[in-house]
Amino acid sequence: MNKYIKTILFILPALLVYAYFCRQLDFTQDDAYISYRYVANFLDGHGLVYNVGERIEGFTNFGWIVYLIFWGALGAPFIVISKVTGFILGGGIIVLTFLLGRRVGHSHGYLIALPAVYLVALNQSLAYWSPAGLETAAFAFAAMLSLYFYLKRSWLLTLSLTAAVLLRPEGALIAFIVLVIETIERRRLPVYSLCCASLALLISLPYVGFKLYYYGSILPNPFYAKTGLEAGRLLDGLEYSGRFFSHYGFYGLGLLVPLFMQRRLPRDFRPVWLFTVIYMVYVVLIGGDVLKVHRFFLPVIGISAIVLSTAVWLVADRLPKRASRPVILIASVALLFGTYMLPRRFVHQYYNLEKGLTSKMDFISKQMLATDTSGFSAAVPTIGIFGYNLLGHRVIDMLGLTDSTIAKHSEQPVAGTSSTWKERRHNSAYLLGLKPDYILFSTDIKPSAPAEMALHLYRQFLDSYRTIGWVNPSLPNSPTFSVFKRVKDIEGRLVPEYPLEFVENYKQGMEYYMAGDYGRAVQSYQRAREVSPLPPYVYLEYNLGFCYILLNRQQEGIALLDSVAARDSMVFLANAVLYKHAVLTNQREKADRHRRWFRAFVPWLVPVLERETAALVGGRKP
Repeated sequence: MNKYIKTILFILPALLVYAYFCRQLDFTQDDAYISYRYVANFLDGHGLVYNVGERIEGFTNFGWIVYLIFWGALGAPFIVISKVTGFILGGGIIVLTFLLGRRVGHSHGYLIALPAVYLVALNQSLAYWSPAGLETAAFAFAAMLSLYFYLKRSWLLTLSLTAAVLLRPEGALIAFIVLVIETIERRRLPVYSLCCASLALLISLPYVGFKLYYYGSILPNPFYAKTGLEAGRLLDGLEYSGRFFSHYGFYGLGLLVPLFMQRRLPRDFRPVWLFTVIYMVYVVLIGGDVLKVHRFFLPVIGISAIVLSTAVWLVADRLPKRASRPVILIASVALLFGTYMLPRRFVHQYYNLEKGLTSKMDFISKQMLATDTSGFSAAVPTIGIFGYNLLGHRVIDMLGLTDSTIAKHSEQPVAGTSSTWKERRHNSAYLLGLKPDYILFSTDIKPSAPAEMALHLYRQFLDSYRTIGWVNPSLPNSPTFSVFKRVKDIEGRLVPEYPLEFVENYKQGMEYYMAGDYGRAVQSYQRAREVSPLPPYVYLEYNLGFCYILLNRQQEGIALLDSVAARDSMVFLANAVLYKHAVLTNQREKADRHRRWFRAFVPWLVPVLERETAALVGGRKP
């Protein structure tokens, strides 16, 4: 049989498995829309910017953006192109795994290459990221291709390194790893890899010059927004890497076994092993990734699969010949089953979370455009699809990815705040000084990110912003998505005036409320009230009053909500509860007053309000 036909027959089923998983996990990652907004602004004649007139490099994938601009300039749908290209290059990683595995195994090439190929085909993280619209699969392909060219001693290594550098800043790391590998392997000056890396640097110089001229910096703005010397960063990296090892690395089995069989290692195995180890150490040192589904490990998914497959072969090869191949078969089946089952729930959990996030931000941004025809500005911690939908509007990234002031001049972390967010940079005084028309939180109106929590220390935010919302009838239970809208000008010196205890207890009260523990929610709100400057925050009072109602303390709750509405009529949530209560208790004048307020300020919610009230009157749960 022709060897090429044989190769296709071996690889084709793996590619079909990969394609099936890609279809199952198909979505567009929210962060991809940051790149899409840069592409759209460039094609519209505004330059390579996120906000028109602001030259800030808020991306780390220059080559990918240029690639999409090329297709967009030809009139092609660049978002579709990004997803199709990622899908194709993800398949290319499977092909490269086969080629590398066969090279490492030499006479035993198929025994090493085939298990590795199917380990990669079953890797749901590869299928998750490849068609997600980001440059992830393209960079992983360039990194793996660089190792392949290095082993072949091909001068094409220059081009693959150049592609890696243009796609992501970590491309420089790939060049460094190749230099280290040749130095260790040859025990002399790495002439070959040094020449290739130098040529790649020379080819990349125009790119560096453009960055200095256009953006005034070599390092992209996200470098300043995401990096730091926090003590917990190394622990984050260990946790992130440990999760990868538990899902795909079988707790380091592939890396450890070869250490005890140095004399039996295939000739080209050591560079593959070194590449995997050095790259993994890098991931640990930078603290892993905020996107949890093993994105930073994609460049070594195929390579680590080869290492693992080689480890199985090394163990089996020490057995009698009759037993070695059955052992390889049994071990390979067990590894394939684990590769599919171990990360499955984790991958699908984050897939659903990310789809939910993009769906929510897509809905909110479109509703804002439908109900506000002004050229409003908005601040948000997740700027992807939200910003792409709001082309022409100023969108401020609260975490600093596309804002150099927040990224480079972050306020000191608020001592004592607890948050699961890795992005801890914020500058509330600067943000409020920009007077954005809207401020969106990641978890509706509950502060979660440090940037959101810090805003609650400022009286200007608490006094000047009130929530408005939109109901999404296409989702179960028709949830209301709320954002903060500026209803009066921001005045006075922007300094924190509220204590941290207020923010922590206010946030904790919301968490208890969402968990259905209204009694403990009341306790937290009352503690926040005790440490709060007077008058208490209107939403603290609203939340406390609503919890009273849920605890069947109707009189206290309605009285508190009446005082909230009298003090500030812009709290639409209080108006909604008071309207429903007035209808149920036949207070027609009061009901008409609150209904008129809804018609004046949030008319799109009137049908929802009336439907829910009718359900209550009919004795049904709305």
